[in-house]
Amino acid sequence: MMRVRVLVRDLQRLSGFEHLDARVKELTSSQSELLERIQKLKQEVHKWRSNVETQVNTCQNELHGLKKGLDSEVEQLKSEMEEIRSAIQEEKGNLPAQITHSEMSNNDTEQARQTQDQASKVDTDASMEEQTATEP
Repeated sequence: MMRVRVLVRDLQRLSGFEHLDARVKELTSSQSELLERIQKLKQEVHKWRSNVETQVNTCQNELHGLKKGLDSEVEQLKSEMEEIRSAIQEEKGNLPAQITHSEMSNNDTEQARQTQDQASKVDTDASMEEQTATEP
């Protein structure tokens, strides 16, 4: 009888172990599924990161090209502004000479007009004298 009890107890223990064995198999299966999902997620993250890095590099290259273009345009504008400044300074320097020349030209014109007026007056006076002399 004692042997039967021992056998029953051993069978119960084995039954408990079978239950534990089933639980271990279930956990192992879950662990495998989780590891597989983790591997897929790692691959997705790696692929995503690679795509992001490619996009970042593309954007950086575009920005670099735009920066070069803008730098070139800025240098060209600076050069043009310097040319304009120089031309303005030159014109400022020439302005007193132009004013003096203009004043001299005005004086010459005025003198020429006065001379012409005097010549006209002389002609008119001579003409009047002639008329007076020819009158009876």
